[in-house]
Amino acid sequence: MVTMPTTAAVIREELEPPRMIDDVIALGSPGHALAMQLLGNRDDAADAVQDAMEGALTKGDSFDPQRGSLKTWFLRIVRNRCIDELRRRSRSSRRASDIDPTDVAAVDDPATDSELNQAKKTLQHHLDTLDAEQREILILRDYLGLAYADIAVILTVPRGTVMSRLHRARQRLSEKMNP
Repeated sequence: MVTMPTTAAVIREELEPPRMIDDVIALGSPGHALAMQLLGNRDDAADAVQDAMEGALTKGDSFDPQRGSLKTWFLRIVRNRCIDELRRRSRSSRRASDIDPTDVAAVDDPATDSELNQAKKTLQHHLDTLDAEQREILILRDYLGLAYADIAVILTVPRGTVMSRLHRARQRLSEKMNP
């Protein structure tokens, strides 16, 4: 009797290690954006993404395309690494909201970009005043453009919870920006 491979096994075979490496590396930028927002420090964000990449590549067999895309799976790993870092910080009495002043992006052309840069700084300031849960969901949806279903997988909550949290986060951000 011949056994047919499962769908997950077939897809895993298609994601040969070289291709999976390239695919995971390509997810570094969205992973860094998420980590940066959650951790507030460029070096810690880079460390979290690097750890997530190593974890993804060493445990690539745990990727199940039935549960979501590679991007969703990877961002969940990044999120978990960030949560671990935040827990480590709280144990060492370091505040999670501390931001490294070197993390502020340089302005390319101050004359033409000053208004845009001011708007970005204002938005970032108001995002920083939100709690981590609200900031995280706004980044996942509005910055990274993930679908509700993907966010639900990353956060391990129902889709309806994603929608209600996102609504509350947007409402809170709007209140802060337009007092």
